Amino acid sequence: MKILLLGEYSGLHRNLKEGLIELGHSPVVASAGDGWKNVPRDIDLRSSGSGLSGKIKSLAKPFQSLKKLKGFEVVQLINPFIFYNRFIPNRRFYSEVVEGNDSFFLLAAGDDAYYWRVARAKLKYGPFNDFLEFDIKAKNFFMSSDHAFKFNEYIANKAKGIIPIMYDYQIGYEGRKNLRPAIPIPINLSLVNFRPNIVKNKLVVFHGLNRYGFKGTKYVESAFEYLGKKYPNDLELIIKGHMPLAEYLTLMERANVVIDQTSSYSLGISGIYALAMGKVVMGGAERESLDCFKIQKSPVINIIPDSYDLIQKIEALLERRSDIEFLGEESRKYCEDHHSHLKVAQKYVEQWRAKDLIGFDKC
Repeated sequence: MKILLLGEYSGLHRNLKEGLIELGHSPVVASAGDGWKNVPRDIDLRSSGSGLSGKIKSLAKPFQSLKKLKGFEVVQLINPFIFYNRFIPNRRFYSEVVEGNDSFFLLAAGDDAYYWRVARAKLKYGPFNDFLEFDIKAKNFFMSSDHAFKFNEYIANKAKGIIPIMYDYQIGYEGRKNLRPAIPIPINLSLVNFRPNIVKNKLVVFHGLNRYGFKGTKYVESAFEYLGKKYPNDLELIIKGHMPLAEYLTLMERANVVIDQTSSYSLGISGIYALAMGKVVMGGAERESLDCFKIQKSPVINIIPDSYDLIQKIEALLERRSDIEFLGEESRKYCEDHHSHLKVAQKYVEQWRAKDLIGFDKC
């Protein structure tokens, strides 16, 4: 099949593309590179330039590229708002994309209006309040607005199927007839170095800095402040980020333990990379999330947005220093079983080819 993967989040579509190629398909990724992560793509939708002229070019680039975004058997959009801007005719752009291709699918991935309005009301906890306070420093977010919801609904109605990448995003679309089963985040394991997870002088714990509020970094900072004072000779605690994906992964290689996001039921893309490297991973592994993928057991240490919870679980790992290498091997095996780009790509192909909706009301 000739497939267009439209938009990017931390290499999700790039990894899916590599799996599809190995299965004999012809995928193309069109994106702006996901900001400073600068993820490689085939069709570059990012414009260069600064100031007013740069902004105008940025708004115009997707429209200028429309001819390249047509003629595919399948087009999959990573998020309804990936190219959204209130100064451009958004509906016209997506209408042309949908009409110019055979089948249109939407991922439930990242911030969208269904996540902010519907999922937020169902989740026991989430990143919403901390995102408002620390990331945008506002009382309200556009994704909570009626306008955003109506636009999101417009895109969702256009889709033959909506495919969630995790439980957190799936529950926002519960009840929709075009909802499909969740499919795990793919990763090309052949491109991720696995090394034995050996603890040297100190246990190295790493947390990637991206969106401070959304990822729950304040809880990690608080835990690290306490642990750094209590265990100065036993722990090396690192918080860094805001760098290209390749540099970020290189930094992650130093760690024994990686803390993903604290406020999610499920593991994010950064956590999946860490599993592939053979790191002990702390992040979202709630029962609801595992059930969504029909997974019985996960090596991921489930955490919640609470500094004391983090402190307890890092201290427990300190007590198990001798088990870290084994736990790292379990991480890699789990990733091979559930996140292999080939296995995940095949699941997408099955959904794209399905004549009838393979959906459900709940996990």
